[in-house]
Amino acid sequence: MALRPWASGHLREVVGWTPAAPLEARTVAIAALGMAVPVMAGLALGKPHLGFTIGLGAMLLADQTPAQAPASPDRPSAIAALLPAALAVTLATLIAGGPWTDPAMILLAAVAAAVSGYSRPVAVTAIRFIVYLVLSVSLLDSAGGHRTAVALVFGLGAVWNMAIRALLRGPRASGPAAPARKPTPAQLRAHWRKTMSQLSGWQFPIRVLVGLAAGSGLRHLWPSHHFFWIVLTVALLTQRPLEPVPVKITQRAAGSLLGVGLTWAILAIAAPPLGLAAIICVLGAAAPLARSRSYLVYSVISTPVILLVMDLGKPVAAALLTDRLAATLIGAIIVVSLNVLLARVIARTAPPGPTAARA
Repeated sequence: MALRPWASGHLREVVGWTPAAPLEARTVAIAALGMAVPVMAGLALGKPHLGFTIGLGAMLLADQTPAQAPASPDRPSAIAALLPAALAVTLATLIAGGPWTDPAMILLAAVAAAVSGYSRPVAVTAIRFIVYLVLSVSLLDSAGGHRTAVALVFGLGAVWNMAIRALLRGPRASGPAAPARKPTPAQLRAHWRKTMSQLSGWQFPIRVLVGLAAGSGLRHLWPSHHFFWIVLTVALLTQRPLEPVPVKITQRAAGSLLGVGLTWAILAIAAPPLGLAAIICVLGAAAPLARSRSYLVYSVISTPVILLVMDLGKPVAAALLTDRLAATLIGAIIVVSLNVLLARVIARTAPPGPTAARA
């Protein structure tokens, strides 16, 4: 009886549209220029893959906070937002292509997840790092012998987005800042050590470690398929709060299904390179605008951009798109399974509350 109301509410959240600040010309310009300028420059120079890679970096490695938004204690500065991307790209370049690439990537991601409980800003940075690391390793894995060049070009995308935001920065909201009492470093360390002394404090690094390891194992079990997408899906969908079936997972799975269908349609009607470039520019500009309003719509829009750019210059066959879709669904199943399993284990091992103790 309780399943039907839950499913109904879950579906409403999946297809819902989150209210956000009205779109301003500056916001639209940042999104459009982030993708369009690198793509057009790449086409003009006869290096379309470079332009597409920079545009992808601008779309994925960008801080989505509006340029004119007021400062917030939990909002990182532009440099702080770039640091996890820069570190992830650097480390991915060092470990990519070797026999220990996947174990090194998983270990680095697990360490980042473990320290994410130190404070909220550290959590934001750690989660950014994990996603950027896995995405960078995935991109470099498909780059063959040009990994260093691709890593640098991909990282330039974030720099390019920051430059646009700086040039088009609008007036910030003024007003007295609300006084905030921040915990001292000693208090933060004490809280983190106390949290990590319990199983519930380890739930995020455990899910990251086991989920990425499972995805990596499946990838190597079927090397003829394009299953690194499983690992990337696990990184994208493993959230820090432990929730059995987060709305984001359903949105990502449904969005990927629709996005793969959209990719098929694009390949059927677009004549490369100009037609493909025009469509990627439109989708790449729309993706950041949709991200804060509907993760479902963002997933539908961003999936073709990622698929087409990562496999640029290669024949995008139906089997490749089918592999991407299957990998997304497998990754979602891994994340949900770990969420449910660990939530049950924690519930069974948690000390009884006052009510249970009296009973």
